Amino acid sequence: MRPGIRGAQRLGWTHHRARSTSNSHLHIALAVAIVASSAIAIVIPITSQRDSARAAVMPQAADGLSEALRAQAATITVALAAAQADDQYAAEASFTPPLGSGLIPEPLLAEAARLAANGVYPTRDTQAALVMTRPYAVRFTVHEDGFTSTYNTAYLTVGQALASQGVRLTEGDSITPPPDSELAPGAHIYVDHAVGVRLMVAGADQQIKTRAQTVGDALAQAGVSLEAMDRVMPRLSRPVKAGMTIKVTTVRETVEVSEEAIEYESLIQYDAELPRGERVIAEGGEYGWMRREYQVRQVNGRETRRVLLNETYTPPQNEVVTIGTYVAPAAVAGPAIAPTPAVAAAVAAPQAAPGCARTLNVYATWYTASSAGGSGVTATGTSVQKGVVAVDSRVIPLGTRMYVPGYGYAVAGDTGGGIVGNHIDLGYGANDVKDWRTRWVDICIL
Repeated sequence: MRPGIRGAQRLGWTHHRARSTSNSHLHIALAVAIVASSAIAIVIPITSQRDSARAAVMPQAADGLSEALRAQAATITVALAAAQADDQYAAEASFTPPLGSGLIPEPLLAEAARLAANGVYPTRDTQAALVMTRPYAVRFTVHEDGFTSTYNTAYLTVGQALASQGVRLTEGDSITPPPDSELAPGAHIYVDHAVGVRLMVAGADQQIKTRAQTVGDALAQAGVSLEAMDRVMPRLSRPVKAGMTIKVTTVRETVEVSEEAIEYESLIQYDAELPRGERVIAEGGEYGWMRREYQVRQVNGRETRRVLLNETYTPPQNEVVTIGTYVAPAAVAGPAIAPTPAVAAAVAAPQAAPGCARTLNVYATWYTASSAGGSGVTATGTSVQKGVVAVDSRVIPLGTRMYVPGYGYAVAGDTGGGIVGNHIDLGYGANDVKDWRTRWVDICIL
């Protein structure tokens, strides 16, 4: 039997006409259906009210309610059929079809209801006027934060049922089953409300919502990773309470390494076979390094302690530069490089082996004008150059000529505050080859 004929019988009509007139009736039914569907869309009340006007009826999750309304509109046909087929609740339903619905096929009637429902979905500032309810109330039980209560409601969804009993849902709450799911008779609904907690981690302050039972669980849910030396107040096992403050002080210890480069020096040596002024790098120089390891403690990201753990020194490799001194005899009459005349006379080597008036065991170091940090003028008025030796004048009088093995002939021409006793300091000019290695040596006093 077609839906339109079944609707006609529902109003007590009888179909006795001949088959030849069925097409004309079908055209009439379609026309009436269009008019009736438009009337239904107009008759269904569509209003816009503020959330505060219906907060006791509607759940707080607007998106869930929208889905619930769409589900209701999509299942109107099923509800209409169930109201007629279920004998147990037929009397309670008191379903009265609209005038003329017997002429309207039920699928078309359902589409008209769906069309009407499209205009009553809730928005941010409004609630829907169209809410389907059951023709009978069902019982359900709410388990909320450890308390259990039983209620009756005619609403279709879990969210609507909770809202009807004044259960407010906020962000972070856990609801099982979900608010937009169908409310089954005898259902058990579990609501676990999130509480607001102030969380301070390494000085950063934020407000969070949590359903954790303990402080440790709340930190884990917030994604806070703790290390062994971190301090937490209150302790991790304390239960979470609304409005409490959880403070985490981070303590980190790391090892930092610093490296400082040490410049190398250029040592000059002369070669009489190279043309005068020509420079050749005989040995390349390498930087030295001072490497230090520190243990650093930081509290909330700020350094509070630094301890030196290890220090390693790598000496530099000095550069050796060869400078040519050769000059053709016809071009230059004198020596290639002329030292100060007084020093040159004092350190001039005799043709034979030196005759020592006496020998003296001394600790011999070396210096230059720049390393001494002075003006570059010695105590006797000469410049600092090879052949000038700083002495303690109480041991070796100034002007004393001497022979230092490995250094050559020299004259005591300078003094220094650090030169005391059997200590001499061998002078070098800026361009001289610094080839002396500090050591004890027996010198010859001439």
